[in-house]
Amino acid sequence: MPNEQPKNQITMPNSVEAEQNVLCCILRSPEMQLEIIAQLKAADFYQPNHQIIFQAMKDISNQSHKTVGEGLSVNTVNLATVVDHLRRIGKLEQVGDIDYILRLNELLPSTANFDEYITIVKRASTMRQLIVICDEVKSKAYTASTSEEAITYAEEKIFALSQGGANGGLVLLADDTARTMHNINERFVNPGKFRGIQTGYTRFDRLTNGLHGGELIVLAARPGVGKSAMAMNIAENVAKQGKTVAIFSLEMSNEQIIERMMSGMSGVPLEYIKSGQLPHGEADLEKLRIAQETICGKMKMYGNDYASIKPSEIASQCRRLKQQHGLDLIVIDYIQLMNSGVDAKQGRQNEVAAISRALKLLAKELNVPVIALSQLKRDAEIRNIKGKENQGGGEPVLSDLRESGAIEQDADIVLFIHKEEVSGVMKYSLIVAKHRNGEQGKIELFWLGKIVRFVDAEYLTQHGINMGQVVETVAGDNQQPADDDLSFGESIADFSELEEGGFVDLSGDDVPETQE
Repeated sequence: MPNEQPKNQITMPNSVEAEQNVLCCILRSPEMQLEIIAQLKAADFYQPNHQIIFQAMKDISNQSHKTVGEGLSVNTVNLATVVDHLRRIGKLEQVGDIDYILRLNELLPSTANFDEYITIVKRASTMRQLIVICDEVKSKAYTASTSEEAITYAEEKIFALSQGGANGGLVLLADDTARTMHNINERFVNPGKFRGIQTGYTRFDRLTNGLHGGELIVLAARPGVGKSAMAMNIAENVAKQGKTVAIFSLEMSNEQIIERMMSGMSGVPLEYIKSGQLPHGEADLEKLRIAQETICGKMKMYGNDYASIKPSEIASQCRRLKQQHGLDLIVIDYIQLMNSGVDAKQGRQNEVAAISRALKLLAKELNVPVIALSQLKRDAEIRNIKGKENQGGGEPVLSDLRESGAIEQDADIVLFIHKEEVSGVMKYSLIVAKHRNGEQGKIELFWLGKIVRFVDAEYLTQHGINMGQVVETVAGDNQQPADDDLSFGESIADFSELEEGGFVDLSGDDVPETQE
């Protein structure tokens, strides 16, 4: 009962024989029927009667296997149960009656090659979907108002197909209950297992269990407090784990980002790198070469410093990167510098809302965490000053996010870097102001200004650094930090030696190998 095609139209890709063989394998192979059913869906079959039969098999399987554990490969899907189910739903005659089910059951002498049959069915299904998408893209090309709109539409459709994530409409949640229960059971058995991407900040990772796919993490602060530095520190720490990171910097060039990373990894102060006046000469150059080797050989970081990039362009480039090299984290610096590409007459607040929504959808589509930096309103800084004068709290709040409340709404996690003067000393903290899936909190940070790096108390303890030494004192009336007060033993140039045994060993022995 094949699909009817117009006489002047070529038949869509299909393999009736492979479809029949797959159905036969499900009927005849009790130990494999769960695996086969899990890999396919009814729409993968070309013939309507095969779609109905497979859906009946899937329904029978779902009704029979409602728990997770061993011993589930019982023959619940067989000739008798399929015929009975089709008869009860009134579709037995529609699929070819009992005779057709009997023929399927006796079709193959062996079910050993079931994986080959599945591959053929899935390939033909993908080709049919691709043909439909091409027709849709062709229609879009005629009606789209801009070329960018048409290209973005095409890329979204193709990427969704390649990832197997095309929108199939509403799904019965009961179908996913067994898999969800399996995940819960696995967490129960291994409660200490870390499940997210580690950022390198121990207390934050404990609070959030790391960064997770689909999350939009907004990192906000007033200008000059260090949000770019914090984001680059996290990106570096993630890349050192062998994961792939994409950085979109609308403010700094790729060269500036690399200089900051090399300073932090080598311990050579950034000001010396920029001036070229290395106090330890060849010794400093050797440390920088080691940092270079680590970046080039063991870290998969991709950067784009185009200042006028749009969310649609970011999405397009990230889709390609994930397909070609994988993708684990996206960092965007920062939201208020972005251009959404929508009509400016709608107002900047609506434009920022569109950008925020696009970034959240990107995180969900690619199933990767997106860290997006954001500015805070000047009100936050004024309140901080008043808080000092009145001995009250001046910490930022969610309403301080600049230009749009949509950022607060779309974000799964909102982080603030807070800087305040306490008894002549600059104190930093990372405030988890919103956490959709967990607790909020406040984490003490320490700013190593010479190498542009934030660290936490655990890092200092691990490296035997006296916390009292890692402070910024207020110099004079202008309240600027005096970097000379930062001390790591003999000199900050020895900082790279403290990396031994830390988050990454610059010798490369403990750095995860990257996978091509």
